[in-house]
Amino acid sequence: MTQSEASAARPAEPDVVPASPGHARSLNSQIRSLLLECPSQQQFYEKVLQVCARQFSATVGRVDFHVGDAPQSRIVHDSRLARNLADRFSTEYLAPLSQEVQKLANPEPRLKRYERGDQKMTLISAPVLDIARNRTAGAITLMLGGGNWKSDVVLARLDGLAAVVSTALVAKAGTLTHNSLQSARPASANSTSPEHRDASKPVVPAAARTTDPAQKIAEAAALAKSADFRSTRELGFSLVNSLCTQMQAEQVFFGVAANQRIQVEAASGVADFKASSPGVALVRQAMEEALDHQNVIVSQPQPPENMTSLPIHQKWSADNNHACVCSIPLPHGDEIAGIISVRRPSNRPFTGEELEKFERSLKPYGAALRVVEKANRSVKAQLQAAVSGSVRRNLAAGSVGRKVLMGLCAVTLLWFCFGAMTYRPLCQSRVTAAELRHFSAPFDGKLRQVHVRPGQKVKQGDLLVEFDTSELQLELNTLEREIASAQVELRQAISDNDMSAAALTRSRIQVLESRVASISRRIQDARITAPGDGTVVLSDLEQRIGQVFSHGEEILQFAADGNWLLEIEVPDDIVSYVAANQTGTFAAAALPTEKLNFTIQDIDGAAAVMNDRNIFIARAPLASHPDWMKTGMQGTAQVQTVDRPVWWVAMHRAVDWARTNFWL
Repeated sequence: MTQSEASAARPAEPDVVPASPGHARSLNSQIRSLLLECPSQQQFYEKVLQVCARQFSATVGRVDFHVGDAPQSRIVHDSRLARNLADRFSTEYLAPLSQEVQKLANPEPRLKRYERGDQKMTLISAPVLDIARNRTAGAITLMLGGGNWKSDVVLARLDGLAAVVSTALVAKAGTLTHNSLQSARPASANSTSPEHRDASKPVVPAAARTTDPAQKIAEAAALAKSADFRSTRELGFSLVNSLCTQMQAEQVFFGVAANQRIQVEAASGVADFKASSPGVALVRQAMEEALDHQNVIVSQPQPPENMTSLPIHQKWSADNNHACVCSIPLPHGDEIAGIISVRRPSNRPFTGEELEKFERSLKPYGAALRVVEKANRSVKAQLQAAVSGSVRRNLAAGSVGRKVLMGLCAVTLLWFCFGAMTYRPLCQSRVTAAELRHFSAPFDGKLRQVHVRPGQKVKQGDLLVEFDTSELQLELNTLEREIASAQVELRQAISDNDMSAAALTRSRIQVLESRVASISRRIQDARITAPGDGTVVLSDLEQRIGQVFSHGEEILQFAADGNWLLEIEVPDDIVSYVAANQTGTFAAAALPTEKLNFTIQDIDGAAAVMNDRNIFIARAPLASHPDWMKTGMQGTAQVQTVDRPVWWVAMHRAVDWARTNFWL
């Protein structure tokens, strides 16, 4: 084969916009650059092992790989662990798990846990795939301290790192020269014998060999090229643009398969498109038709022999002036990784040989697509894929997990229909002081001084407010002088033996003394003091100093230290289930994590209207008295009322609404 023929068989290079210089390199790019920089395969695996061990803080790490036909291994270990002990762990625990992973028909990461006395350890291993030669190239195995590692987490992360290494190996394979690729071509009988084979050349398994050297070169180039992409979308744009030219097509579409559905990610000649547009939606349905049948689907005026034509492809062809359309699956093991759909003019039908050629050339992209997808997705996506895969396996038809789930659903349904539970309604609540006192103006007077602020804690006897008593004091002084004068008159009348005048004077003195006593009490009441230890609740008086208060007008509120009372707003539709001595928990809106227990003391017999609702106030003393609690705090109370059917607890509000609105 000539060099020009080899170049023609190789797909075109992708049209990818390079990352900006300031963009941080991904782990994929770092490991791939390590491979290209390393002069030998051994050094590459040593660096890969160091990266993986550092990512997991592994106690012992081991990597197994092949150089030609010779298996080799490398280990790293924590500096605090002795070398001989690390070798022992590697031989007894890591090596068997590594061999087990490499021998699996469907390579998947594995996790095992061991216990030695009171010590626990976790082993994880993931295979490294050589996609170009369709084999397992090696394995990365790590020993982690402790036995509490989540399998879905660590296996997903290690599997992602192993996928990155696989793409790096593909990228390295793409740097092989034309001569080294030619060495994979079947040779004469003499050159295929073991003694004549060059050990430095890559060994290709018989299942992976092809008799067409141009096809082999195209497959290797395609795999190497796919490893350079940061997403399946970039890979798709490269494929559709190159295939559109090679297949002389009007348009080529690329879709990725996931959960038996197709997501169209690229279309030739279109930088951006809407997945919901009618044309793209029809292409997606055609791809899913090919996904269901897992075979090449063709629709054209004269289909090739032994080629299937199905209804959705026929509709796609009819909607485009009876164009020639086909869908080619991209297999990966036993599943389909993606679909390539092609549309050509009606005067350029597909031939059977042409379709077989394109199917053969696109086959390697199935495995490469999955590796690129796994290697470049985030840790979160790795975990989601691992969890969803585990769920699908455990809930597959006929699995134990599915039977257990169906059993749990049946038990839950029976409990819902025939079971009972305590009805625990949530009600709005407000905290008040159990002993709340209201202080009012003792007489019509002017406010003189305020000594407290709202929320201030006071002791018994502390002065709260003072009223002006200057006028009262003047009146008191006047009365005292009148009393002194009257007493002089009384003594004069007695000395004159004027009994009637003495009696009148004595009566006037008694009246004056009564007025003095009244004024003295008012002067004493002008100084309002705290009746006990507590908190001033309402005292917005700083701006009202000097104003005149009417007798009985409220001045402040005082909450004595002691019990807190919870006022629960019970709606009228559930008041029949709430009664005294029922218990519950209260959570303040300001501190919802604190749960306080209470027992209902009583409930009003008459409803009150609040926010256009009829409610009944239930009162419940709180069992505890935290320092952070203040009167007036709002919150939610959950009351444990009576046992009711489960279905009623879940649906009674909807049933009551339907009965109220539709008179059922």
